[in-house]
Amino acid sequence: MRRLYKLIIIILLSIILAYFIYFFNKEEKLRIVSLGDGTSSGETYYNIDGISYNDYLKEYLEGKNNLKSYNTSFVKKNYKIEELLADLNNNVIDKKTDLTIKQDIHKANLVIINMGEEELVKMSMTNDLTKEELEEFLEYYQTLIQEIKKISEAKIVVIGFYENKYLSKSNAIILNSEVSNMALKYDLTFINIIDLMLNKKFFASENSFYYNYLGHKELAEVIIHSI
Repeated sequence: MRRLYKLIIIILLSIILAYFIYFFNKEEKLRIVSLGDGTSSGETYYNIDGISYNDYLKEYLEGKNNLKSYNTSFVKKNYKIEELLADLNNNVIDKKTDLTIKQDIHKANLVIINMGEEELVKMSMTNDLTKEELEEFLEYYQTLIQEIKKISEAKIVVIGFYENKYLSKSNAIILNSEVSNMALKYDLTFINIIDLMLNKKFFASENSFYYNYLGHKELAEVIIHSI
């Protein structure tokens, strides 16, 4: 009889242990906050919003039943890093969630940052960027990362820069090198897309620095593999 009791206790303990192992190791559904400019919103050569990597990534995660929420409230055309920093400083209200931007980011377990390409391109349309302008931009970028790290323990993915008609290869390389060093310092995931975006089929025109739906789809695949 004692052996039977022992066997029952062992079975019960095994069931309880298995439950706790499952409970603590099951994958938590993703709460994503995306921060970006026109390169994130799906802005096109025709000055209209199209489908973006955010849309592809959302669709993929929903299909895997692995998405809790996907917030793109702070993805918009011509959104500068300095403006995002101001929004963080003022802790603006997200009209879609009725939370502040800091609350949005704090609740997320994945933050995607893809900002600066649009800003830099428009700065360099008339003249190549100066060393001082690049340094000032990188200072803003590092401040942005520092501010996000203060309020978030989430996985943070940073999308790098790519050359185009307006942003030179040398400047894109400098920017990627500096930001990848920041990523290493602050424990972020850096995605270098400079080689990926050499593919001409990802752009509607050689005059456009906004990638088309094919480019967005490919970038979504790269992000998926990084998370």
